[in-house]
Amino acid sequence: MHMQKITSEELTRVIMENMSGMYRLAFSIVGNDADAQDAVGDTVVKAYEKIQTLRKKESVQSWLMQILVNNSRNIVKKRRWKLLENEMEDLEDSGAFKSDEMWPLVMELPEEFRIVVALYYYQNFSVKEIGKMLKISEGTVKSRLSRGREKLSKLLE
Repeated sequence: MHMQKITSEELTRVIMENMSGMYRLAFSIVGNDADAQDAVGDTVVKAYEKIQTLRKKESVQSWLMQILVNNSRNIVKKRRWKLLENEMEDLEDSGAFKSDEMWPLVMELPEEFRIVVALYYYQNFSVKEIGKMLKISEGTVKSRLSRGREKLSKLLE
């Protein structure tokens, strides 16, 4: 059975037909105009870059929407990390950790460990709350805490 590949002209037509729906979907995920436009723009670029990976011409619309959902979620994730980083920097600047000799070491941890360690030890959030906040499983929170502690003890040596 021969599967037909889609041409870039056909892809352009599908994108144009779906532009307002794509924008609405992106907006429903990211919640603002600028990020929704970015998500749609990134999706269009990625669709042309990955056109070879589309196996069935008939599934082009759902394929496009999948790319869009992933791009939109990534924008939200980046925004969430940025907010947490800024909050941590604000706390650091406020002098809340000035008495804590561990804080400079915590700040040396890779981001994924630094954030869970800070939320758990400095903000007193539970593993469950951190999981909800970061949209990761409790198991992931626990393993990041554990690996963060390992890295801290290595830094202390």
